[in-house]
Amino acid sequence: MALNELHNQPQVRVAPLGFEASVVEKLEKIFQRDRLEQRIYIVVYPHTDEPVDILLVNYDNPSALGEKDTVVDHQPNVHIVAASQGLLMDESIVYSIHPYQVHGILLAARLLSVLDKVPDNSASQPQNPIETQKITDSPSTEIAQSYSVLVVDDSISIQKSLELNLLALQHIDQIDFADSGEMALEKVEAKQYDIIFLDVMMPGIDGYETCTQIRKMSLYKKTPIVMVSAKCSPLDEVKGIVAGCTTYLTKPVQNEAFQKLSHRMMEWLAAKKVPQQ
Repeated sequence: MALNELHNQPQVRVAPLGFEASVVEKLEKIFQRDRLEQRIYIVVYPHTDEPVDILLVNYDNPSALGEKDTVVDHQPNVHIVAASQGLLMDESIVYSIHPYQVHGILLAARLLSVLDKVPDNSASQPQNPIETQKITDSPSTEIAQSYSVLVVDDSISIQKSLELNLLALQHIDQIDFADSGEMALEKVEAKQYDIIFLDVMMPGIDGYETCTQIRKMSLYKKTPIVMVSAKCSPLDEVKGIVAGCTTYLTKPVQNEAFQKLSHRMMEWLAAKKVPQQ
């Protein structure tokens, strides 16, 4: 492991427990991805004298739970991230990844999204873990902002593509789905979302009409609505603007285009939240 190469860069040491060697190898590859202005993660092994920041524990592996307790005894400030195929009912677990999918490696975006939320132990003045959690949960801090998203599309593949991209964003807290305009209207009437991704061509009422109906609701006058469509002619964009959409995203969704949109999206959401504080 090339620790010397990362010596001068901020890094968080993650020790996976209870995973097969092939899974650990894939985790290392995930951590080697370029993540501009975000944490660098490296895989370490808790059986050495090297300190550990995060224990990534497979809670479906009983032996891993025993190893976890041993590590915690020696490094009480380590943070635990639990991974499991089933729901974890232990209220003491603050950070968890569900469902745990070996073939998807916890879904790379979801894994990184959860790890990014864990407080950094490498600060020059260590904080008590409980105090750190209180700071993280405070609504007055920027990092505490969390947003809910509604994805409206009748294509499961598009839903999954948007979900993976959204899970990579640190402040996205919840993602709901609708596969028709009618279902979308039911959901927005029952709950207020911070941003909506809306397909144009759907069975029943199309995206334009759905957008128009959503904009009539008082809670959604200024909510960012992103129209997602393979149709991107000037006329289509005009129809979207008339219906009330904020911007367009062409599908299939390209990573570069989504990254550019995500920066604008976070600016919209932050500005939208400020008056409510």
